[in-house]
Amino acid sequence: MAATGQRVYNVGILMYPGVDLLDFAGPHGVLSHVSYNNNPVSPAHVFDLRLIAAQEDITASDPVTVKRHISIYDAHEDLDSFDVLIVPGGPLPVMQSIIDGNGPEYRFIKSYINDSRNDTRVLMSVCSAAFILASTGVLAGKTATTHSFALDALKDICQEATRKFGGNPTKVMKARYIDAGLTKSGMRIITSGGISCGFDASLYLASLKTSESASNFAAMVLEYIQPV
Repeated sequence: MAATGQRVYNVGILMYPGVDLLDFAGPHGVLSHVSYNNNPVSPAHVFDLRLIAAQEDITASDPVTVKRHISIYDAHEDLDSFDVLIVPGGPLPVMQSIIDGNGPEYRFIKSYINDSRNDTRVLMSVCSAAFILASTGVLAGKTATTHSFALDALKDICQEATRKFGGNPTKVMKARYIDAGLTKSGMRIITSGGISCGFDASLYLASLKTSESASNFAAMVLEYIQPV
């Protein structure tokens, strides 16, 4: 439990059938080890992590089945309470079906982007989930990344979004993660490369919300050596 005066950030991780296991478990594991007191035995947690889904049970692509913490519909009603929304990736056909289907997951992401009641929010994609962000137009004029195998496909989606919504082109490049800066409403956008890159993006997020030393300590607890 965080001490009085230490803010606990509410993090939603958006789940759906076919989500990649490490895309959501990696960030969840990293952020759960970030603490204000650098005490792995009795941590003062920085992040309160909740799995959001339309289904009560979600089967990942691996397949592993996990239970949600909160219904996507209840989370939608309490949208402004989420300081961070993490969108993990999955197989490309699953990403395309989310975009084309305009289902509850896609509508939730668009609502989070458009909500301006919490101007310190962070929207973070892991791996191929950058496709979903790109399709909404939120990456216009920004720099973004995804899995190195999918960079060209992301470029195509960004170009299509620019034609549809207007705005400046998106620069797509290979990287472990990219902080694309703030939207006009003040929301920060972070995209990460493939799978394990979500670890690095999560540690970066931790450094933004706490300190570099707290982020580094979490990496030590995980015995994770960040790529140079």
